[in-house]
Amino acid sequence: MNEYANESFRAQVDRLVAEGKLTPEEAAGLLEGNAVDSPAPVPALQVAETGDTPPDLRLKVSGYSLTVIHDPAVPQPHLGANREGELSLTALPEGWQVARTHPLQGSHSLLKAILTVPFAPRHVAAQVEGGNLTLPDLTGELRADVNGGNIRMGSALSLQADVNGGNLNAATIHGPAHLTVNGGNLTLEQAGSLNASVNGGNLKWAGQLTQGDHRVEVNAGNATLHLLPGSSVQLDADVTVGAFKADFPTHRSGGFLNTRHSGQLGGGDAQLSCRVAAGQVKVVTA
Repeated sequence: MNEYANESFRAQVDRLVAEGKLTPEEAAGLLEGNAVDSPAPVPALQVAETGDTPPDLRLKVSGYSLTVIHDPAVPQPHLGANREGELSLTALPEGWQVARTHPLQGSHSLLKAILTVPFAPRHVAAQVEGGNLTLPDLTGELRADVNGGNIRMGSALSLQADVNGGNLNAATIHGPAHLTVNGGNLTLEQAGSLNASVNGGNLKWAGQLTQGDHRVEVNAGNATLHLLPGSSVQLDADVTVGAFKADFPTHRSGGFLNTRHSGQLGGGDAQLSCRVAAGQVKVVTA
């Protein structure tokens, strides 16, 4: 039996703060503007048996705010919202899906929801359009498509992200990171790989590179790469009508419009290739 089945949204937020699963600041954001408390959470729509549903999430966030919390105390995934009937939680063969029950129409106060799951989410596919998504640590991959919205996440095994006019902030990516930024902002605080394309946007990446091939391509955008202590990198950068800066010694060759920069940090075991066209790349170690 789910003891939280009839819990109101405000009561759910208060309980999660008391249990240390939400900070007071996060709770204030979820409750902001909610003068009237919704009497009950959104029900789960079971289109597949719960036991057959993998620990994966498919999240379609359009014009609302969704916070995902890992709570082993709940018996099954549970979705609560500050308004009834606008969101659905569905068990599918490919994972648990959260989406609007009807397309967003008109201008309303921001819809806010909390998805609580008894498992650490594995693979997550997220589509965010004009909304906000907060994720816990994942045990697998995040595939994110951000269009005018915001994603904030903890750690994941790997990341594949397309950011278009929005923002993505990730704490730690343990494996491959394939990043595309078009007119948006992507911040990755700690990673072990880099494969990025920036077009009219901004990338802030930090990580330790010790082996393998890594690349960043910047076209009319900006990338700041922070090589953490222990990095061992051979750096090569080709710049066309752009700018390149590094806080360790590099050799520059070429003319005014086209320049090439090369340098080595540590033993040079990893290869980092930078291509810049009408943009800027900055590589720092401190």
